[in-house]
Amino acid sequence: MGLLHGGPTTSAAVLLSALVVSLNTAGPFAQSARPLGSQGAGTDAPRCSALAAMDFESVPGAPTRVASARIVDVPAPDANTPQAGPTAVLAASAIKQYCQVLGYVAPQNRFELRLPLPSQWNQKFHLRACAGFCGAVNGTACNPSLARGYASITGNGGHDGGSDFDGVWAANSPNLQEDFAWRHNHVITLAGKAITTKFYGRPIARSYMSGCSKGGHAVLMEAQRFPEDFDGLMPIAPVCDFVGRVMAAAWWAQAVNDGERGSVLNRTATETVQQSVLARCGAQAGVEEGLVTDPLSCEWKPEMVACGSTNADSACLTPRQVEAVKRMMSPAVNSKGQVVYAYPDIPGTATDWTDWHYPGSATADAPSAYTNFILHDQFLRFMADPIVRQGVDPLRFDFDRDPRSLARATKLYNATSFDLRAFKARGGKMLMWHGLSDAAIMATSSIGYYEGVKKLMGGRAQTQDFFRLFLIPGVHHCAGGPGLTEFDALTLLENWVEKGQPPDVMMASRMTNGVTDRTRPIFPYPVLARYSGSGNPKEASSYVAFDPVRK
Repeated sequence: MGLLHGGPTTSAAVLLSALVVSLNTAGPFAQSARPLGSQGAGTDAPRCSALAAMDFESVPGAPTRVASARIVDVPAPDANTPQAGPTAVLAASAIKQYCQVLGYVAPQNRFELRLPLPSQWNQKFHLRACAGFCGAVNGTACNPSLARGYASITGNGGHDGGSDFDGVWAANSPNLQEDFAWRHNHVITLAGKAITTKFYGRPIARSYMSGCSKGGHAVLMEAQRFPEDFDGLMPIAPVCDFVGRVMAAAWWAQAVNDGERGSVLNRTATETVQQSVLARCGAQAGVEEGLVTDPLSCEWKPEMVACGSTNADSACLTPRQVEAVKRMMSPAVNSKGQVVYAYPDIPGTATDWTDWHYPGSATADAPSAYTNFILHDQFLRFMADPIVRQGVDPLRFDFDRDPRSLARATKLYNATSFDLRAFKARGGKMLMWHGLSDAAIMATSSIGYYEGVKKLMGGRAQTQDFFRLFLIPGVHHCAGGPGLTEFDALTLLENWVEKGQPPDVMMASRMTNGVTDRTRPIFPYPVLARYSGSGNPKEASSYVAFDPVRK
């Protein structure tokens, strides 16, 4: 989940797509970095390499070692490079060289910092948080903000590990667990800022952070624990209740269990569900859009497509599949009906079920190789306790007994505090967005977090003057999906922080083969977009704001 991020084989591509979507290169994005001038260009290489010999051991709270520092030429994209990907975004920008700094903060908090040359720095700093269970430094994640002229940093989550949801790195290592849970991004921020100011000889004017899923969780951790670190924060589909979502993974794995440690769901079943949902709720904005735009008001049940047969290849659900989807769409509870995790699956997410609820490429040797099963197993086995936990099996997780055994993990990992008063008081702004077709972390969990903050702050006005939530129809976990996948969230956040312009609307679009075929406004939650009754329904100007709370 970007926990959580994309499925076992697609997560890296999904997360990089999310980064590019959020830091869209259109308009001011591409104009931020100034063209490279000749003055001082000859000193850039020695200025960069000198960082490797400098002493950053005394950075307060973040003893840092720079392992290497060198000038890197931005390569031209080859024929196989995705046009909208981070490599192409950087290649199309004015940035043609940057200073690449590799280093670490004790004990294992590795990072990569990409510094535009001094003549192109916009005097801003950006951290892109890693996702999933992290475990590696993906410097490409720096590219979209680097293309704007940012000093851009990313890290490994405080440890080296395998891909996606490998938890072995945490075995018998409570210090690494703590870094992953909340410390890592803070200390690499301290290190990155110290190196940045040393390189440029000027202060940082503004600092921003973004991340999806576990990366979004990291953004919230910064707001809650270290409110002075950043001026603008962008949590994307954050897994606020980290441990609750891990328990939900077992709930969903048990729901879809086929009796042989595989899943009763498949692509045909999910397509059947999606078609039925859209037939009932695909025109919620007042015109047929083929998107669920208000899932909480969509009254759909899996029984509506029950076929009563055992043929899973027909356009209906078998009794066992109906039972599975019913449980997926119910909160995780114990035998007394007490809620363990309050955010079940919602209508409109079926296009994102692959890899989360059934393996995209199941094999006889690995029938349970789908993400919910894997992440629950790895987290409970290696990450929940100071020592390795024995006897872990997602299909036998006891919702009466086992949640009590996760008290330590809940305190360590969860980013569920609603108290953002210190962040607001220092002038911070937060723009959160979440795709309504996200099957990894339901958008309702972000609604729940927003509502909790609103209650603590004393109302909508007191919340929306620093924190706004945008729910994007048809967007999967972090990126992609059948909906409005193109938008520029960072420019909205920058304008809010730097110009005092609140984001009253986010303009989103859908592109096919590089051509925009529809646009639509997205208003801050709880306001919805409704078709005005006239005009082209594929154009944003045909929609008006509708506030269901203030009818």
